Amino acid sequence: MNGVLDPVTFEVIKHRLWQITDEQGATIRTISTSPIVVEGNDFNVGLFTRDGDIVVTGPYVLHHVTTMDAVIKSVIREAGEFADGDIFLVNDPYLGALHQNDIAVVAPFFHDGEPILWIGNVLHHADLAGIDEGSFCINASNVFQEAPRYFLKIAHGGRLASDVERTIVTNSRLPDMVALDLRAQVGALNVARQRVQELVDERGVETVLAVMDGSIDHADRRLRERIGELPDGSWSTEVYMDTDRVGSDRILKVCLRLDKRGDELFFDYAGTDPQSQGAVNATLHACYAGTTTPVYTFLCGSEIDWNGSVKRSVHVDAPEGTVMNARHPAPVSICSIGFSWLASVAASRVVAQMLSCSDTYRDRVCPSWLVSCNGNNVFGVTDEGKFVGALLSDHRGGGAAARSFADGFDHAGTLFSYLSYMSDVESQEWKLPILYVYRRRLPDSAGPGMYRGGLTAVTALAPYGARSLLLKSQNTAGADESNAAGIHGGYPGAGSQVSVVRDTEVWERLTAGDIPLDYAELGGEIEHLPSKAERDLGPDDVLVFYPPGGGGYGDPLDRDPQRVRTDVLDGAVSRRAALAHYGVLLSEDLLLDEEATRAERAARRAERLRSAHHAVPDAERTGPYPTRWIGENVQRAESDGVAVLRCGNCGHVLCGGDEDPRDHGLRRRTDLADAGPWLAVKWDGRSPNFELVESICPGCGVLFDVDERLKR
Repeated sequence: MNGVLDPVTFEVIKHRLWQITDEQGATIRTISTSPIVVEGNDFNVGLFTRDGDIVVTGPYVLHHVTTMDAVIKSVIREAGEFADGDIFLVNDPYLGALHQNDIAVVAPFFHDGEPILWIGNVLHHADLAGIDEGSFCINASNVFQEAPRYFLKIAHGGRLASDVERTIVTNSRLPDMVALDLRAQVGALNVARQRVQELVDERGVETVLAVMDGSIDHADRRLRERIGELPDGSWSTEVYMDTDRVGSDRILKVCLRLDKRGDELFFDYAGTDPQSQGAVNATLHACYAGTTTPVYTFLCGSEIDWNGSVKRSVHVDAPEGTVMNARHPAPVSICSIGFSWLASVAASRVVAQMLSCSDTYRDRVCPSWLVSCNGNNVFGVTDEGKFVGALLSDHRGGGAAARSFADGFDHAGTLFSYLSYMSDVESQEWKLPILYVYRRRLPDSAGPGMYRGGLTAVTALAPYGARSLLLKSQNTAGADESNAAGIHGGYPGAGSQVSVVRDTEVWERLTAGDIPLDYAELGGEIEHLPSKAERDLGPDDVLVFYPPGGGGYGDPLDRDPQRVRTDVLDGAVSRRAALAHYGVLLSEDLLLDEEATRAERAARRAERLRSAHHAVPDAERTGPYPTRWIGENVQRAESDGVAVLRCGNCGHVLCGGDEDPRDHGLRRRTDLADAGPWLAVKWDGRSPNFELVESICPGCGVLFDVDERLKR
């Protein structure tokens, strides 16, 4: 810490900087009327050094933390000169923005004629043009078919440039909403500028700048110490996207390896598929933002400040020309819920594997957390003739994976936003021509495990106050596979699905006071959509969708039967699933049959041993092997002075200490349906493309890994 600062002064000023960012956020939420902003909190705010490094960020969308600083660095480099009162507007993903909808508004703060720091915020705008409503251009094949990319000065010397403002607003299909959101951003920037000036006047510029620099240095030291406490090693995974644009059936693969060496982390996407023709591609800026999500969440947590220190010790390499580092003019407008989102998914898995090898931090293991954005833009013309639309935020009711000591969180929000809310139903119905038929939790959507994953929520809505709705659905992934990984024998959670039920009886049912609660009760014909789709919804059609659940932790046959019974009583798990996934037998009046349950579980493990075959090393999986492995049912030990991995249940030696036990135990293939009823629903759980691969101890039949793999 800077020698001129005492610890109390340092903390007082640092908290003042936090308060300034909080007031920025409050200003945006006060002025905006956009549902995704006001209720979904899809924005972020920050203060930055003179060089553009993030010092303090808001608790909103975490992916914006490392993209806002990239935008400011681009402004410093490209603008060359700027004056007091200038405000720049940038939404170019190739200059640091996450995607075109995310407009960053940034400004230098001057003192004695010199820029000493930067203030900025970024906000998701509902529509900024492009070939698809909502500007998530699911039909684009290059960046020129998407919303315009802006690098503009929206204020000169403190005066708003009305021509620039008009250019942005008139290019939108929703000009009123965009105009107000833009004013919210500029207003928030001005509030922060005023508060920074007050702080500088009160405490002195040298002290304030010393605290800003010291905050980054302090966080850097603490993060390096934490990384240094973890074991060195390598861990790897693969995740998938099913379809990349409308009409495509292409499956895209992401390969990720994490190497931990000393006090640094190295993420490497070698082996990832080439960039897509669809708009799901990530730039390297967005890839870094997604990859560092679990670093902030699980390593930094609430103890280490989220700032530019992460870029000093966390390194991300993605080959140019891949979906994780696309070359211009690749389309990128769905990046934020496309491969940037999947970077978070892949990174969460390898970080969870790394944390599993640490006695100190094993309680932070969580391999999946809302692994897909079930994003749906809906648009329509109201009965009054007004064109309206928005991105729904119901997807934030998805589940998080189980942890090493407890079940996963139900309806957990997103991993990269501590304030990710679902919009209020009444508010959505007031602003949009829709009626919610229901929004409720989805039973059996949690990944089975010794600790189960978190439940997801399912939503059904219909056009109301408009003759029809236009749906632009950009589901990250999950209509085929799940990606909602479990760990150490836990199964994946539910997939992510959007469906349209045509010619329903919904209005007759509602008029009679009877609320339908599933597909069958709606009547009509069900169409399960691919992960990228567009449809028109008529007055008798119903849109039904659910985001993913969370994966399980540990062998489901090790779950406390009384906890299973409690879940059945609570409606979280069906009686059928209690038997199918957990081997728990309940009577008609839902009393636990303990003796029958013990016998059933023993029979299940015996059946695993009979039906599995010996694994063949390196025959099933691409990518590097992990050099460290430990889990709920795998322990590190010594045998005749040699390091080995053995079954934690029966002591059977599985392999050498630096080998992968999945290649030395028993292996069994099975359908996705065995993880639950909400995976690959188009194929009744029997995906033609994906399967589950179970790894089983040859000594006792305990399940120590379940992997969702592409069929080869």
